[in-house]
Amino acid sequence: MDDPWGISGPDFVVFYIGLLVAVLLVRVVVTGVVASRALRANTERPGPPPTVYQLAFLAGGPDRAADAAIAALVERGQVRVNSYKQISQAGARPAEPLEQAVFDAAQLKTTSTIRAYVRGSAAMRALEDGLDQRGLLASAAAKRQSRTFGLFLQLAVLVLGVVRLVNGLSLGRPVGILVFLVLVAAVLTIIAAVRRSKTGARQPSAAGHRVLGQARSASSGPLPAGMLAGGVLLGGAAAAVALGGWAMYPDEELSAALTPPVTSFGGGGSSGGSSCSSGSSCSSSSCSSGSSCGSSCGGGGCGG
Repeated sequence: MDDPWGISGPDFVVFYIGLLVAVLLVRVVVTGVVASRALRANTERPGPPPTVYQLAFLAGGPDRAADAAIAALVERGQVRVNSYKQISQAGARPAEPLEQAVFDAAQLKTTSTIRAYVRGSAAMRALEDGLDQRGLLASAAAKRQSRTFGLFLQLAVLVLGVVRLVNGLSLGRPVGILVFLVLVAAVLTIIAAVRRSKTGARQPSAAGHRVLGQARSASSGPLPAGMLAGGVLLGGAAAAVALGGWAMYPDEELSAALTPPVTSFGGGGSSGGSSCSSGSSCSSSSCSSGSSCGSSCGGGGCGG
């Protein structure tokens, strides 16, 4: 009965290993169940039809929404793309909030840089809040709560291991294996804390997937381009990019120029350069706002 806490070192090691595994499994199961329930939320609250940028957010997160705004501005000639795949202002500042954020960032910047700027903008937060209020996004609060619960469990296991370790050291017991296990518990706790602090891209709920599916069906239906279906503008480059990404942009050369590298979130990747023909209104570094540019630029021991 000289064993601390009435349990021998080897027995505590076995118990502690089992506890680490059990908490890890609980974290995985709880997170999975919460995420599944959030994604199955199928209650769409009343509200106006989703905008093209809200549909883009549902289809590909904030980066897709930024891409759709870039596509709209390029199509209207309010920004232009040069032969170095840089986007710059070329017309009047738009009135739509997300387009304003993109326009303000368009100072010889690439698509990836504009995405990063717009991702944390007030316009993007407002766009996300609008979808959240409609019940079209999976609950972020539930995910945070499940991760907080997992972090609490992991922290409790770490504290238990540290207390046992200190007790074993004070009694002069061999604690080599326990030191290793406490380090493992510390790493798992850090991982849990980092995961809790990361929000990540919001996923559509079941209602959000239904709305997105309806928009995709309507866009491929018999309605002419530019017509409204359920209040959503179906035609134009912005809608094409919103629902299908840069691969669906109507101009292949501009699509290649605007597509971020593969390493960028949501990027389709394109290493091919672009150039301007000598007879066009393009210079070596930029394109004029004229329409002729639309297609010519792109491219050992125990446990205490």
